[in-house]
Amino acid sequence: MPTLRRVRRRTAGGEDRLSALPDELILLIVSRLDTRTALSTAVLARRWARIPRELPELDFRVSDVLPPEYDRTVTLRQRNMPRDTTLARILNGLMARCEIHTMRTFASGVTSFLEAADGGQDRRLKTLRLEFFRRHDDDGVCADRMINAAVGAWGVEDLEVVVRPASGEDDHTPAYSLPHDCLGRSRLRSLTLGMYCTLPELHSYGTQLTRLVLRDMPASTPVDIYERVFKDFTQLQVLHLTSCCCAHHTLVVDAPSSQIRELVVEECSFLAIELRDLPLLVRLACCLTDTARIVFGSLPCLMDTNLTFSLEGDDLVATRPRVKDKFDSFLLMSPTMTNLVIRFTGLRRWIAPSRSERQLPYLKRLLVADLPSNWDVLWPRGLLMTAPSLEVLHVHVPHSKTEPDCIRRRVILSKSRSNLRHYRLKELVIIGFTQRHIWLLKHVVSMCASLRRIVLLKDGHVHYNGLWDWQMVEKQTCHWTHDEKMAVRRMIKKFELRPLAELIMG
Repeated sequence: MPTLRRVRRRTAGGEDRLSALPDELILLIVSRLDTRTALSTAVLARRWARIPRELPELDFRVSDVLPPEYDRTVTLRQRNMPRDTTLARILNGLMARCEIHTMRTFASGVTSFLEAADGGQDRRLKTLRLEFFRRHDDDGVCADRMINAAVGAWGVEDLEVVVRPASGEDDHTPAYSLPHDCLGRSRLRSLTLGMYCTLPELHSYGTQLTRLVLRDMPASTPVDIYERVFKDFTQLQVLHLTSCCCAHHTLVVDAPSSQIRELVVEECSFLAIELRDLPLLVRLACCLTDTARIVFGSLPCLMDTNLTFSLEGDDLVATRPRVKDKFDSFLLMSPTMTNLVIRFTGLRRWIAPSRSERQLPYLKRLLVADLPSNWDVLWPRGLLMTAPSLEVLHVHVPHSKTEPDCIRRRVILSKSRSNLRHYRLKELVIIGFTQRHIWLLKHVVSMCASLRRIVLLKDGHVHYNGLWDWQMVEKQTCHWTHDEKMAVRRMIKKFELRPLAELIMG
């Protein structure tokens, strides 16, 4: 530490150089640190003690003070290791004592911060993130004091509360509830509740909340709590449900007065989601498994959609119809949709392409990502024909070193190709292109008279900019041979595109 002593040494005039720094510069330095480190800068100079309390964002996370070995032990116990019961009980006891000690340290730090901030009633705080263990009543009191101060006195607009599960807890351990007395007079615009938190009475939030995120809600949460969120939060515009469970398996959304414009549902336990009426919904993202389905009703403003199909299980016969049904059902969505992302995760199994007479007349951009390599190569063609206004088609097939096992088919182009013409498609990009995809390329080139750009990449990935925008990124791991390039060029030239489309092969 000799360097630190030299920095803090006073000059000949008796000036402390750290204390002499202007407030703006100190605040800039402290704002780049996490809350715990920022508060620790008080030991550098006396003037620095008050600067962290002027930060617009504060994070108080119990995970920041947990020892590194704690998370490793938790991971082992989640894997049911070690299997020796005596040793397992010893580890559980060590985890519990570590949590108690950590929470005492955490609560002491929060209390000290609150006591030091009592005189600063004129301070303003924009964001507060709070994470703690729910083990004792004292822990809840500490959290209540911080939330009351932040929401009531400091005017926080963005609040995040996460309660971590403690060792030895069972399903009967009560969940944490936000203090009711502060929410009615709050300025909250955004609220995030995660893991072992319960929603208080909805009227306590007032009418200003515009963004709500619910994560890891317990299975004891009644389904009507979720349904009332759509109806009772009159100003809510963004709603995210992540890993949420409930006692009932069907979520029915029928909210003709809802202002919700963005809805994200991922990894939730709902077996069915019925979107009967959401008149202002613009953006939707939903993750569906083999056991889940989504039913679309009145969504007249829907434009951006992200659907992730998680293929699980081993029963191919039973699974195939369910995926087809879900694929067909999403085509009943709003005809105003212009942007669509379809992703496939999980097991790579063959599913036949399905034909549908339903149309997506205004769809302009389509991404089919993580397309299983053993699926029919013409699978995206059915999507193309349901979207007469489509301008951009991107297909991503994960790179595989070996050709997948598949059913060999002879594909015959229709002689009356005029019935299959597509007059809007301008760009086709295929990542993971192999010889198997030459039939898809041939179909697209023969059907799309307006095609101006063709990009064929042997390897690459999709870079997502949020949930509804993306970029196709090339990887320079595979190279085209001269014969492969000539074969593709001859095939494209055969259909005499006028003007000739730009061809990029990488």
